[in-house]
Amino acid sequence: MTRGRANLPLVALLACAVPPGPTLPAGPAPKPSFLKGQLHLHSNNSGDSETPPGDVARWYAEHGYDFIVFTDHNRITDVSTPGDLLVIPGMEITINVERCEPPPQGPLCPLHVNALFVDPTRTPAEQPDPADLRRTTLFAWGIAKARSLGALPQINHPNFHWAADADTIAAVADGPMLLEVANEAIDSVNAGDATHPSTFAIWDQLLARGVHVWGTATDDAHHYADAERVRARGELAFEGDRGWVMVRAPRGANADQLRDAMARGEFYATNGAVLDDVVCDSGGLLVWPQAPDAEVRCFAGGEPFPAEPAESSHRVCRLASTPGAYVRAEIVGADGRRAWTQPCWAP
Repeated sequence: MTRGRANLPLVALLACAVPPGPTLPAGPAPKPSFLKGQLHLHSNNSGDSETPPGDVARWYAEHGYDFIVFTDHNRITDVSTPGDLLVIPGMEITINVERCEPPPQGPLCPLHVNALFVDPTRTPAEQPDPADLRRTTLFAWGIAKARSLGALPQINHPNFHWAADADTIAAVADGPMLLEVANEAIDSVNAGDATHPSTFAIWDQLLARGVHVWGTATDDAHHYADAERVRARGELAFEGDRGWVMVRAPRGANADQLRDAMARGEFYATNGAVLDDVVCDSGGLLVWPQAPDAEVRCFAGGEPFPAEPAESSHRVCRLASTPGAYVRAEIVGADGRRAWTQPCWAP
């Protein structure tokens, strides 16, 4: 079974002088509340998963998640909440076409947009079919459909069949938007290849051009308790709890509060590394890794440079004074698990 390949319709659907460093807090860093969330998962409502929605929700509750967003292909899944887990409706707007421009480098063009935090009470406006098969037209159509549902749009797995490069994403970026830079499914090709940049390089290209998009980590899970059975019959298993987001929000936050926090970039992405806090101010990023031996790498313009140690347990990624400059951080634990902050821009 190959994810996202069900026979679905098009859709019913720092180079300058360094300024003074960040303002350092007087005492120990506060430990705010971060909620663990999953933004990309599938149930048997998708056609390429065998697990019912209720079982999916229970699986994520058992794995310590505070909230999940169902993103079944071209279908809004809205199920009851098990226990303390907040279950939020969403949809993966799945545009699979055999032809697109630029042309596919494989059997099809899988151009997928998640509609996150869908408002189930909202009736979307009528939307005509895409005017042409340009990638920018199709992605813009998917983003507009997501917004018509009151949702926060996310461009999914840009390196899956080389769906979206920086030029394509820059052309359709409009308002708060997310980008899967760490879709942790096993065929997402996040690292790129000899002729395609990594998903993180794509993100840096966008940020260097002043395109404000927030980077996420996700599962794109299709298999749960059945993963071993799927592998036993010789198929790829797309499992959960491999990549997620940690959203700065109080315990008991509702879907609107989570959506608003994510739209503002108040979260970090991770596949296992944990942060006690991360703060952006006029001088750059302050990062508090939970593990004292974690490495903090800073990135600006796609180029890495080491973080500076600071008082207490945090590190500093300084921000260049160039207008439009940004800095982001990657945190690497001793076990190789990583976390990625959102970018911090110069005023």
